[in-house]
Amino acid sequence: MSGFGILFIIFGVCVFLTGLYAFTGHKIAILTERPSFKNIDINDWKNIGKWTMITSILIIIIGVLGIILNIE
Repeated sequence: MSGFGILFIIFGVCVFLTGLYAFTGHKIAILTERPSFKNIDINDWKNIGKWTMITSILIIIIGVLGIILNIE
């Protein structure tokens, strides 16, 4: 289970960095090609980044619990 926890922590950090990138006002190219994300302004990107970072914290918590509990 510790491998599961480590992978979840790594994934959570990657998701957090993506959210941080969007929170700073950058447009994420893979999303801007979709029609629903074409006309999003900077404030909406910041909101998307904020909620992505919050979600990543939950993923990291699951990884830490996986390491602590270490159930096999």
